[in-house]
Amino acid sequence: MDYRNCAVDCVGEDTLHQYKSQFEACDFDRDVLFSVPTGDDDLGRRVIEPGHIYETGYSRCICWRPSCESAHCECSRQALIFLYSQLLPDKHISVETVCTVNQGAPNCTFRIVVE
Repeated sequence: MDYRNCAVDCVGEDTLHQYKSQFEACDFDRDVLFSVPTGDDDLGRRVIEPGHIYETGYSRCICWRPSCESAHCECSRQALIFLYSQLLPDKHISVETVCTVNQGAPNCTFRIVVE
């Protein structure tokens, strides 16, 4: 399965627009973006290493597609790569799945590295 296309379809223009608006509100400072409350009880962000490493996560699986459980997690990872690549087109973005609800963790956590 092509998880990137699935992810781009899933987050679409609405989510990308929302992320762009939040980034603009933080004066394009990703450390601020990952430090301020998201306004969504299911979504969290935090700075691990300023300017370089961040984490984001969900308190529950948010995928609406009926497919295998590991696909949800890879689709989310690809969605984050897409979103942050759009916000930071001059940077290399990598995303690692740290833990997921489908693996038995209390939440889904993804580590974003900006180079």
